[in-house]
Amino acid sequence: MSDRPPEAEPAQEPEAFSEPNEAPETLRERAQREAQVRPGLLRDELSGLSAEAGSRLLHELRVHQIELELQNDELRRSQEELEESQARYFDLYDLAPVGYVTIGEKGLVLEANLTIAGLLDVARSTLVKQPWTRFIFHEDQDVYLVHRKQLLQSGAPQGCELRLMKSDGEPFWARLDARRAQGKDGTRVCRTTVSDISERKRTQAALEASEARHRALFESSPAALMTLAPPSWRFKSGNAAAITLSGARDEADFISRTPWDASPERQPNGSLSAQEGPRLMDIALRDGTHSFEWTYTRAPGVEFQATVSIARMARVGAPLFQATVRDETHAKNQQALAAQTERLAAMGLLAASVGHEINNPLTYVLSNVESLAQLLPNLLLEPTLLTAATEQARAALDGIQRITRISKVLSGFSRMEAEDLSKVDVQQAVEFAITLAANEIRFHSQLVTDFKPLPAVWASEGKLVQVFLNLLVNAAHAVAEKGGEGGCITVRTWVENAGAWAEIKDNGAGIAPENLTRIFEPFFSTKRIGMGSGLGLSICRNILSEFGGEIQVQSEVGKGTRFVVRLPVRAEAPKSRPSAAGARAPELPIVRGRVLIIDDEEQLRTVMKRLLSSHEIVTASSGKEAQAILELDEDFDLILCDLMMPDVTGMAVHQWLSARNPELARRIVFISGGIFGPVTAEYLTDAGNLKIDKPFDNRAFAHVVAERVREAKSDRPLPVDDTVAKKGED
Repeated sequence: MSDRPPEAEPAQEPEAFSEPNEAPETLRERAQREAQVRPGLLRDELSGLSAEAGSRLLHELRVHQIELELQNDELRRSQEELEESQARYFDLYDLAPVGYVTIGEKGLVLEANLTIAGLLDVARSTLVKQPWTRFIFHEDQDVYLVHRKQLLQSGAPQGCELRLMKSDGEPFWARLDARRAQGKDGTRVCRTTVSDISERKRTQAALEASEARHRALFESSPAALMTLAPPSWRFKSGNAAAITLSGARDEADFISRTPWDASPERQPNGSLSAQEGPRLMDIALRDGTHSFEWTYTRAPGVEFQATVSIARMARVGAPLFQATVRDETHAKNQQALAAQTERLAAMGLLAASVGHEINNPLTYVLSNVESLAQLLPNLLLEPTLLTAATEQARAALDGIQRITRISKVLSGFSRMEAEDLSKVDVQQAVEFAITLAANEIRFHSQLVTDFKPLPAVWASEGKLVQVFLNLLVNAAHAVAEKGGEGGCITVRTWVENAGAWAEIKDNGAGIAPENLTRIFEPFFSTKRIGMGSGLGLSICRNILSEFGGEIQVQSEVGKGTRFVVRLPVRAEAPKSRPSAAGARAPELPIVRGRVLIIDDEEQLRTVMKRLLSSHEIVTASSGKEAQAILELDEDFDLILCDLMMPDVTGMAVHQWLSARNPELARRIVFISGGIFGPVTAEYLTDAGNLKIDKPFDNRAFAHVVAERVREAKSDRPLPVDDTVAKKGED
């Protein structure tokens, strides 16, 4: 007899189990029902078991029970983990920051998370089983169809940007990134992520609009704008003005160049452009920004000054700099015009003073000359009149010399603007200004001077006179405004720290603190209307800056004002012009020469012929007559030629003779009234010939002629006139 219990017939499920309306049985209910069906079988089996077998069976049942309990615990934990996983899936899928959508092979939405439903503003249930193209903006349908076709055919991940539509028809920009996958039924599906890029598109559109505006401003700017990068500092881009400034044919030609390719070989300070340019750029590289003055070449031989501002551009990677170049030609012309206007205004203000200074000596000159004219016929008859005639002649000479000094002051002050500089005696410029301002000063102030020896500075005498004249007139007006007695103006000069210093101090009304910071602004004036243009101090500062100098001011209301001017003393300043009417030259043996005098003033020709009586003299009353003489006879040791003549000028004679006989052209000495335009000044500088100013000292004039004749006879090279250094020379 076997211990194995007989197999029971499979129990039939009750019909009630198949009724669809009843709740499904639990495992506990099924177990109870089975126990009721099999009670006899269990009892029969147990009745045949021994005690030992029963004990083993109970043990097995107990182990099985524990095993079931452990399995139940594992199932419970698995259920909890499954629920947690489902929760995480919900977070990762449904609440993801991007939309997830699965699109079937027929283009229907199979799955979608809550994010994409929110983006489209529809319920997820209404999204599923809908054609995906229904949510794509009509103008972008072709974009999506190409994207889908490439994805299904290639199998490689694809992306595109297009506009989707919300439930209300409002479009928004989205990025689709899709991968091809296999669905449950084996068909191909597209698993797609959808990102809202509307904000990025708006930012991009704003950036493009801003870039377009800046590009338009960049291209249309009258200033030359360009970008360049170290270490070669070649241009990377440039607007039309920059391309024109550089002389390039087009932008391709422009970006092959550097800033110093469009510059003269040397800058005004004498430095080589190819060396000075990189040095200034390196300062911008170090500091991030830098501004400086630079001279460019607009065309061969045509130079102009510009202001260059360089700034580092914010970008990732290698540094890039933007440069702005402004042509200062117009600004400098306007500045020169303003300076000339201010100078003419000052001349009008000082007309009374100048008239007084000239009329006084002119009065006794005329009186003495008239008396001489009456005395001279009687000298032979009455020798005793010789002493009186001599005294009157000397008095007339003194008056004429005074007028001559005033004329030279006016000549220097009225000289047109010049780019070139020369060595200037600062004390002489101050004294010239004092002479011009004398009539403004004398009625209200006592003038005190304290001049210490000064070295020459590199400047323009006329401009320096304008600076000091303006300061002196301002001081005189300040003293007059304060009123009362005891007005005083002090003028001092001294040397300190490699600079030439000048001080003009008054004890006048002073300047209010709120105005002290503005007095150098153009058109700002503390004087009443009609008493000043407001340009004087601004022009003074600009002039001094041009020479590398500066001006400082201290003032206290009711106590007075102190202006201090500093000018650098430079070793490289050009030499002074050889002066034909300067100090007395030592007497030298006369060497008789042959001299041609060209002047349209008959009296001047007569005077010069008389002064040069020891030489053989030929005269011409015009430039045209001189050319006719020289065509037939070029055997002259010296040619004295007036600059300003009608018809054919002295310059024209020099040009004509330079082409015909350069050696003889170098023997021309120009004679000038001292005032001429910038074209003439530039020509004289380039020619290098000596120039004698009228009126001249008789002995100095005769000495210059004798020296030049002696040099011509000895065949030594003639020294050139180097008063004004050419631009860029040391």
